[in-house]
Amino acid sequence: MTMSKRFSRINFHTQTVERFKKYAIENDSNYTETMEAILDFFEKYRIDPFVPFDDSVHGLKMLINKRMDAVESILRKMEAEQTKPTKQMLDRLFNWEENKKPLIVEKKEHKF
Repeated sequence: MTMSKRFSRINFHTQTVERFKKYAIENDSNYTETMEAILDFFEKYRIDPFVPFDDSVHGLKMLINKRMDAVESILRKMEAEQTKPTKQMLDRLFNWEENKKPLIVEKKEHKF
């Protein structure tokens, strides 16, 4: 036998209830699912509904920009320290015959 979920009541202003019902219907979900989705959203993205959203968005932009700068720095370092030297070594290895220069140059003596 499965135990049914218990329900509880909260009092809201009538206008708020009507807005909430409309929102739930538009999203094709019941009231509990709608409220859980809303709460999950705010918790997951750490958005405070009581702080102006522009401030939150600006903070997120700043954080993302810092992260992107860090990623760019890492990629530039990888390119300079790993990718370019490795490419140069491979180029030398595979083009060795083309660029082959004698290591010892023999000098011929000219007799006059």
